[in-house]
Amino acid sequence: MSKKVLIIGSGPAGYPAALRLKELGAEPTIVESWDFGGTCLNRGCIPSKSLLDVGYRVHSLTVLKDLMAEGKTLEFAPGMLSWDKIKARRAAAVSKLRTSLEKLFQMKKIEVIRGKAAFTGPNEAVIATAAGPVVKSFDYAVIASGTRPGFPPPFDAFKAQLTDSDRVFDLPRLPGSVTVVGGGVIGLEFACFFNSMGAQVSIVEVMPAILPGEDEAVVRTLKTSFEKRGIKFYLGKKTAAVELGGAMKTLLLDDGSRISAEEVLVGAGRFADLSELGLEKLGLEWDRKGLKVDARMRTVREHIYAAGDINGLSLLAHSASRQGEIAAENIMGARDAFDADIVPKCIYTWPEAGTVGLNKAQAEAKGLAVKTARAYFLGIGKAVTHDETEGFAQLVYDASDETILGAQIIGASATELIHVLAAAVKFKLKRRDMRGLIYAHPTMAEVIHEALCK
Repeated sequence: MSKKVLIIGSGPAGYPAALRLKELGAEPTIVESWDFGGTCLNRGCIPSKSLLDVGYRVHSLTVLKDLMAEGKTLEFAPGMLSWDKIKARRAAAVSKLRTSLEKLFQMKKIEVIRGKAAFTGPNEAVIATAAGPVVKSFDYAVIASGTRPGFPPPFDAFKAQLTDSDRVFDLPRLPGSVTVVGGGVIGLEFACFFNSMGAQVSIVEVMPAILPGEDEAVVRTLKTSFEKRGIKFYLGKKTAAVELGGAMKTLLLDDGSRISAEEVLVGAGRFADLSELGLEKLGLEWDRKGLKVDARMRTVREHIYAAGDINGLSLLAHSASRQGEIAAENIMGARDAFDADIVPKCIYTWPEAGTVGLNKAQAEAKGLAVKTARAYFLGIGKAVTHDETEGFAQLVYDASDETILGAQIIGASATELIHVLAAAVKFKLKRRDMRGLIYAHPTMAEVIHEALCK
């Protein structure tokens, strides 16, 4: 008799879990209370990259501007692009992908229930649907309900008047000025987009640096690039108060600074909200970071798994997908484990950034003796011909045998190139192994070869 598995959430953890379970012979049922595909598809990765693509195309016009014939001009000014058309393009991309995913589930004959699930016992849940409650029994469950944007004080009192990474796509118009709260990936990507659209952008971060925990050279390179484009940083500053009045929204910082903008985007992290799932019926506990799981994605109840953002291990869509697959495979008898060290982390600003494994500071904190090697895009043929010379590739080796422990790339195509080094980290390859590959010329990937030859 096949195993019945209830999956709560159809995002990048839930739907891969369902597909893998079906492939392995189980009977998955997926429950979704919102849009199929979850935050990533509908309010996260996909729509934000649609906006960033528009922004990068505008940014690229600066190269063509310098190549115009005598007497000809190419200028971009705020108001030249239609926000409504940009939103429609984004919505069309999301709709196309969501429809494709829904058709895949229909083809695979995987049951999908639209509604909100709550556990009523260790092997039963009630799903509130538009047609009424549906009782569903299960042998196993995978909780993959994701997270939502956080609004820490003092922003929580003004949630309706401010925007966040979910609601920013629905702004009625492009603002002329934006204050971004949070210097993490989400905040930086939206800051990059709005700046390209001609807005005055400020970033407020309570920590002394953006991208806490990332390699210092990567952080410094990205911050310098942003500052050259007019983006202002207020680092190590806490917002003491929010003032709303007229067309402007003002933040009062703890050092007395005042920052006013037409919009305030709160990108201060995402938090789990499991209060309506009835987890007390299962004897589970959680905090704002999510449910505690082991490396196999199991909670303290061994038939209940949690995958994706909801467990707080790695708030990335591709991490969620792998965790969903791991949960599915372990339900079916495997003993797979999630390894956060091999997860590529990507930032889709310009320049892009991609990192994997350990940076130098992290390796040394573990007591490892390491050495690093760095090559700059400034010396790479394709980067020079494309006027994309910002940034570098950096490798972190074990000093004893030159096993590659990690890598950081900042520059054009970094989010694609990092996968080459993710494979090196996963399979514990040494410098000589990677150096022996032939890197096509001219390509941006040659920056990796140059770093290997240092």
